[in-house]
Amino acid sequence: HGFSIVYKEIVPPPQINVMMVAPKGIATQVRNKFLSGSGVPGLISVRIGTQETFKIALAMAHGMGLTRAGVMECSMEQETIQDLFGEQNVLCGGMIDLMYAAFEVLTEAGYPPHMAYIECIQEAKLIIDQIYEKGFKETNRIISNTAEWGEYVNGPRLITADVKERMRESLKKIENGEFAREWIAEVKKGSPNLLAKREAAGNHPIEAAGAKVREIFQKK
Repeated sequence: HGFSIVYKEIVPPPQINVMMVAPKGIATQVRNKFLSGSGVPGLISVRIGTQETFKIALAMAHGMGLTRAGVMECSMEQETIQDLFGEQNVLCGGMIDLMYAAFEVLTEAGYPPHMAYIECIQEAKLIIDQIYEKGFKETNRIISNTAEWGEYVNGPRLITADVKERMRESLKKIENGEFAREWIAEVKKGSPNLLAKREAAGNHPIEAAGAKVREIFQKK
């Protein structure tokens, strides 16, 4: 959202007001929530401007349905850096790679791919929904005691000090602009590595397993 301003891909002249309205959700989700009469949360920021600029940003957030869920004010640096960090270390890079690894461990051990998909990918939504609605403590009270105990025993074995150190390295690359420079260079080349990795992901056995599970459980 604030990427081009923060990393100076766009440098507005000083007389131009600069504001940001950032939905905290993917585009299809923003649209679907809006059409259903609700909305996703949002962040707004005024980098250069007046109280009138802030009102315009708030009005835009209202028009997109963000105020139905709630909006918060922040700086563009905060939004951009935290957004990139969350994507790379939890929402996409961390969570999806964790799912791949768990799926591969189970299938390599001889367990059925569709069952591995259910356990390691599909059920994640159930837990995330509970955390979103109730937080960690209440979610742990609701799940089985066996699952809760497994969390306390095995979670720290997986997410070690080494993982946190790699997260710190990731944050540093985002803060100092190294990630932005790498990504901008990739885009200028036509995104060949991104497209190749997307194609490779589509050919992973996890896709066939997921398609089978969705066919079974998402029939109307």
